[in-house]
Formats: sequence, C-alpha cells, structure tokens
Amino acid sequence: MPITIASVALAAAAMALAGCQDAPGPARPVAAPASSAPAANGVAALDADKILKRAIDALTAARSYRVDGYLVQQGKRTGIGLAVSPEGFSASMAVGDTQVELLEVAGEQYIRSNEGFWIDAVGARRGKVMAELIGERWVTGAKKDESFAQLFSIGSPEQFLEPLKELSKGAEKDVDGVPAIALHDAAERGSVLYVATTGEPYPLLMTDGRSSLEFSDFGVPAEALAAPAPDDVVDLDELAGL
Repeated sequence: MPITIASVALAAAAMALAGCQDAPGPARPVAAPASSAPAANGVAALDADKILKRAIDALTAARSYRVDGYLVQQGKRTGIGLAVSPEGFSASMAVGDTQVELLEVAGEQYIRSNEGFWIDAVGARRGKVMAELIGERWVTGAKKDESFAQLFSIGSPEQFLEPLKELSKGAEKDVDGVPAIALHDAAERGSVLYVATTGEPYPLLMTDGRSSLEFSDFGVPAEALAAPAPDDVVDLDELAGL
C-alpha cells in the first residue's frame, strides 16, 4: 500500500527514532477554494494500476507540491513535512525530541539532525561523538550508505506511491471537498490512497486509519532551494572511523 511504501522509505529513520515519545504532525497548508468546479478527469473509469500511473504522472508534472502529516509505526508517531520543487526537495521528520532534516538539491543529498537521532542510529557513545563533531552542520555522502540513501526515496513520486501488492479500486468520496476515488493495496488491510477524479488526478490523501499524509500546493512555486555552504557540510566518510 502507498502508506506502507512511505514507511519503507523512512525505515532508517524509524529505527533511529525507536523509543521516542509521540510528536504532533506538521500543520497542513490550507488550499484556496477553487473559483469553479473542475471537470471530471476520467480516472474513475480506469483500472487501479492506470489510476495510480495517472496520479504519479500528475504529481511529477506539477513539479512542486507538499506532503504533510504523520506516520504511526510500532506505536510511535513520526511527524513529516515534505516540500518538493524543481530544484529538489526538503523534508523534516520528528518524534518527540528527535529530529532529522533532509535536503536534496541538484542531485546532491544532505542530512541534518540532532544528537538524539545519532544516538538512536549508531549508539550512545558514537552518537554523542558524531553529534559533537557535526554540530549544526549538514552531512553529505548519504548515497554511499544504503540506510541513509533510502530516506531520500520520499522525494520520488514513483517510489513514494509504489504499491507493495495488487491494487484495487474502492469507493468514491470527497477529500476536503474534492471528489476522489480510493485505491487499496492488498499488502495492508485498511490502507488507502485517494486520487482526485476532477481536475488533475493528483493524489490527495494516504491513510491507514492511524497514519495520515495529505498532499497539497500542487504547482505552487516553492521557496528556492540552495545547497549548504561548504563550511556547513561534513562528509559521511569523515565520520566512518568513529
């Protein structure tokens, strides 16, 4: 199910954040009301796989969008905020006092986090040493480490929405006033992705009854992204011997 794929994309963070307390999800931006009702886009008549493809294509074509909400994994609530733009994307995740930020600009990937993340990720001794060495700088070289690189699949519509098993169509319903159709993944009971059936076939909501991720700001110009200054970056290779 799409919501499960989001969990897989954040697997490394979920392990690092284990044992932390609940955190509230980020507030979702409120979209301006449409001046007129858009026409039906025809996806409701398609099979489930074709609907998902149309949703991925629409999200990719938008170039800019947001995803806000939270994932609940093993009883832990991870707040998520994701902003995608033509230059790349930025994302933040938080569970209790543990926080991590992701930044991808022009194909380069950066991670910035607090001490709690590093302690939970690599152990108390190494985590404290790494946190002291890194400070408030960004860490690069994540592509060389599979567990960290996996985090960045959150910025890819294809990987973020890829189902685990067969998809099936569900009922139609309004999501924040927008007509949508449900897509269910056989891999996880109760999880659903809602795709708009009017206007562009954007994904609108992913939920399993506990987790909830909402999509918004399609095509809205996002704040320009820029790579951190060289002095604000440390390479992961420099930390390998700690």
